[in-house]
Amino acid sequence: MAGTDNSYLSLKIKIRSDHLPDGNLKVLDAFGGFGVTWRKVIKKTKRTNIIVSSLDKEKRPMSIKGDNRKIMSGAKLSFFDIIDLDAYGIPFDQVEIVFNQKFKGIVFFTFIQSVMGAIPVKLAQANGITKTQYSLCPTVFGQIGWRLWLDWLANNNVKKVFHQSVGRKHYGCFELT
Repeated sequence: MAGTDNSYLSLKIKIRSDHLPDGNLKVLDAFGGFGVTWRKVIKKTKRTNIIVSSLDKEKRPMSIKGDNRKIMSGAKLSFFDIIDLDAYGIPFDQVEIVFNQKFKGIVFFTFIQSVMGAIPVKLAQANGITKTQYSLCPTVFGQIGWRLWLDWLANNNVKKVFHQSVGRKHYGCFELT
């Protein structure tokens, strides 16, 4: 799906800046792009103790090129304090990897439902909706996509989600302890 790089950039920067823990921070930016968001977070917060490791599916300066799902699955995520999942859609697979590795720290995410509001079938299944039910009318489940996302997070021990929403675009974070 094509996306617009850094739409609502000021909102992304604010959410990150407002939810940074103290101390030295190691960030894994799994949808790193050109690194604009974290450069601006560092500038806004005047923090000199943030190190960002960036992944991107395309060759970008200062990023490791590759499928972030494969890289994250093979990486020791506990090395990082923050995982940033600023996707052009819904980063279900990436958050599932974070849960499977029992990551402890802050997770920033972008949850965007595309044109017809489709959600990943795996998100529907994680909420008890069968693949057959989903395939009969995916747009029905798309109408409750954000609610399904929040329920799935809660079912994985996420206690509180901080977010700002603009239509079907949701920018947020949660902490895993």
